[in-house]
Amino acid sequence: MASVKHPYMPHGLVLPGFVPNVLAYETILGVFFGCSALVVLIMFIITGRYKYLTTTERLLAGWWMCTGIIHFIIEGNVVVNSKYYQDNTGNILNEIWKEYTKADSRYATRDAFIITMEAVTAFAWGPLSFLIVLGVLYRTSWRFSVMIIVSLGQLYGDVLYYMTCIYEGVHKYSRQEPLYFYGYFIGANAIWILVPSLCITYCAKNINAAVAVSRLVNGKKEI
Repeated sequence: MASVKHPYMPHGLVLPGFVPNVLAYETILGVFFGCSALVVLIMFIITGRYKYLTTTERLLAGWWMCTGIIHFIIEGNVVVNSKYYQDNTGNILNEIWKEYTKADSRYATRDAFIITMEAVTAFAWGPLSFLIVLGVLYRTSWRFSVMIIVSLGQLYGDVLYYMTCIYEGVHKYSRQEPLYFYGYFIGANAIWILVPSLCITYCAKNINAAVAVSRLVNGKKEI
């Protein structure tokens, strides 16, 4: 299969059978962010039935449902579909990745770190995110532990994602236009540094408070 001109970096990258995006980037971004916002909104409405949940808990349920779908479905797709860039059907999952690859061509070349990291994210953090939603809805005691584990995993994976690219040269795999580098590569991924950090802080405060109460109940002094 002959090599076809593509918009990725480096320009000499060979991607046999490459097919350009069928959908406009405005459509792709609109579908992605629109659906993400819709998931959070729907979850916020549904959790309104659970009168004992705080606003923070309702937002957490929305975040974990949204991130679980992104991990399991969208990121899972790029793990199992190695030739997504050859798709000519307009499949939105493949369109999303063909657009994002302009910010990081390592997905198209099946970089070992990228694919193994995404596999863990999709098939470990994805299902566990759905479990966290249940934990939040029913205020289980284990929700904080699972939330910390997954948040640390997201945070660690994202830091390694950035650092491996910085180590090899930030523009080696990414186009330099602001939309691709600052919007996709920096901005979109930064969400999984900011929100997991907030989740870890939230869990730590609740665990610390529970331990403090337990010590008081048992007549032990706070250290």
